[in-house]
Amino acid sequence: MTYIVQSEGKRIIGDSIDSFSTDELTFVGPDLPHVWHNDSSNQDSTDLSRSMALYVEPKLLLEVLGQLFKTHKIEAFLTASKRGLLFRGETKQQLKHKLEQIVHLDYGFKKTILLLEIIELLITTDEYEYLSSPGYTHNYSSMDNEKIDRIFKFVFNNFTKEIPLDQVATLANMSKHSFCRYFKSRTQKTFVQFVNEVRISESCRLITENKLQITNIAFACGFNSLSNFNKIFKSIKGITPSRYRSHIQR
Repeated sequence: MTYIVQSEGKRIIGDSIDSFSTDELTFVGPDLPHVWHNDSSNQDSTDLSRSMALYVEPKLLLEVLGQLFKTHKIEAFLTASKRGLLFRGETKQQLKHKLEQIVHLDYGFKKTILLLEIIELLITTDEYEYLSSPGYTHNYSSMDNEKIDRIFKFVFNNFTKEIPLDQVATLANMSKHSFCRYFKSRTQKTFVQFVNEVRISESCRLITENKLQITNIAFACGFNSLSNFNKIFKSIKGITPSRYRSHIQR
């Protein structure tokens, strides 16, 4: 479970690519690839990037609590969490408060009590949304982590301009053809699709801020034409950028 105390940027959880910001609380289940990347403007100041995290070992949790009561609800939650969960509403506020308390306690029964209260909240609430798609499965191995992370960071830092495929392939020490196969097998997306989703995620953030015209947002996010931006935005979000703006302003 991760709570963003202060930061903003891009996050990938499974096949979900989106922006994150301060006061976000997520739960990432076992074996689900995930990465948070601060915006480049925030990287020079550690004061601007703070988070709190709670790590739980699923097997150990079920083994210990299984001696006290039935754990089918916990098992169901852990299964759901394999898609990644984003919490909202009163549940998020309660989880945040309890997590803050745990972080500032050194030891004692109070910490255990808070953990059990958090688990109870997690298995009884419906105030969350799934992040990854239902059919998502990953093919990462431990040897892939560094290479994939390097590629992700490169895209996050350069998506506002053209990203030549041969440049990224060189970064991965592969030919273009080998890189395309490798990236698709590991992420279930083509590299072009991945870059477009990063760009559309950023465009959604800018549309929400409501400071720029749609045309300016398109070029600021690395698209070379407004028509191409509108086409790709609708293919990913299901509606046009203008409709998206009107929806969030209601």
